[in-house]
Amino acid sequence: MRVRRDIDRTNHHPPLARRPSSELRLSAAELELLKDPDWIDEDEADLILAIRDEKTHGLKGEKVREFARRHRPNVKG
Repeated sequence: MRVRRDIDRTNHHPPLARRPSSELRLSAAELELLKDPDWIDEDEADLILAIRDEKTHGLKGEKVREFARRHRPNVKG
């Protein structure tokens, strides 16, 4: 016997390529890295996570910010 399920489809959205930055806890320095301070995209989120990881573990070698500046001209930090 089939069961009918009523699903509210209004809350099911496709995954966002960008999210409002207000949904996340970002420092002032991290907000400065964003092209648009109101929105964060996947690439910017990856950069911020890499910078946080670098600070946490005290990684040696090339700094993530320097690498990003060379490869992404729109990075401010």
